Amino acid sequence: MRTILTCSMFLLAAAAAAPAQQQQQQPADTTAAAARPVPPPPVCRVDLGRPGVMKDILSNALVRGGGMDEADVVPFLAQAVAAHATGDGPLQAAAERFRIDRKQLGALVEHWRHVNCEHAAIPGHAVPDALCAAGAGDAVSPDGRGAGAAAAAAEMPVSAFASDVALHVVLHELGHAVIREFDLPVLGNEETMADAFATHLLTEHFPDRAVRALAARVRSLRLEADEVPRAQWPVHGEHDNDARRAYQIAALAVAADRAKFAEVAAIAGMSPRDVDRACDYGAEIHRAWRRTLAPLWMPAGKASQEARFRADEATRAFVDAGDPSLAQTIRSAIERFDWHSQVTVDFVGGAGGAAWSRSRRTITVHGAYLQRFVDQGKKAAGKAGAADRPAAGGDAR
Repeated sequence: MRTILTCSMFLLAAAAAAPAQQQQQQPADTTAAAARPVPPPPVCRVDLGRPGVMKDILSNALVRGGGMDEADVVPFLAQAVAAHATGDGPLQAAAERFRIDRKQLGALVEHWRHVNCEHAAIPGHAVPDALCAAGAGDAVSPDGRGAGAAAAAAEMPVSAFASDVALHVVLHELGHAVIREFDLPVLGNEETMADAFATHLLTEHFPDRAVRALAARVRSLRLEADEVPRAQWPVHGEHDNDARRAYQIAALAVAADRAKFAEVAAIAGMSPRDVDRACDYGAEIHRAWRRTLAPLWMPAGKASQEARFRADEATRAFVDAGDPSLAQTIRSAIERFDWHSQVTVDFVGGAGGAAWSRSRRTITVHGAYLQRFVDQGKKAAGKAGAADRPAAGGDAR
């Protein structure tokens, strides 16, 4: 279908651009090209509102697209489908269970929507397995992705804002890894705990990068919150709504250093009284993290041999930009912990969000999530009336 469509468009363009005399000399050819019908898009009857259909697509999205362990995904989805009357229920439950942003999981499901279909491939979606088995349709890469996924895996643009947001995101997922791998007590909401871990680690161990990273993360969450009317901000599930997360991160930042992180507090909309209170209760949170993490560090001057960092061709330029680069900063973070087995941070192109997989001991960050932050950086720059900072070096990276 794609070849026919491309040829039709080429002939139509050529006919329109040719001189009038040439068109008169070849009336039959141009008429045939202009009259050739454009093939209609494939008709698909996939209904994601049906829990069973959503389960099948979610399974592909989580296992094949998100790198989750099938042994964890399959039984969970079976229970989720039994507990919900519509497809949105298992989708929301899966986002909470596997700690994936709801919007990102929705985009991943949309990418895999047609994987079980038998119609022709649709650009931007995973190639149907039936076509792959028959050797037809779009070309499929060795990892099973079609042309749509390959397009999503195009090289990421370099963006300082996106890099700063991604740093906090990875440290958040690292928080889940530390909690699980070292069996830390979870005495409250683990998502809030992971945000606190990431914020503490930045303020305590990466002071030169902390202001930029926390300001970018808080701004990113505020932009996310603004996409939904305040009356519709979610109050269910394990994740706090984005506005609440932004405030909590800013509060813990100013608790570390009121003057240094005044910009972060301003972005979160904190009043002087809010800052006073945050400095009071936030100091206890930082103290608790210092005491909790102290036994987990590698000896001074040594790096863990169990820490791994990977980035594919689509994300390599993004993670290597700047001095220090995002890759260097993340390596520095994961190598500080005395892991008892291998832990990996993996940047890959394609659709998906960011998540920690206990079975694989891997934090995976997808290119589509990074692109989201790149776009937010442009929006933030527009609001501020200034361009996004270039990746050059030092604090002005």
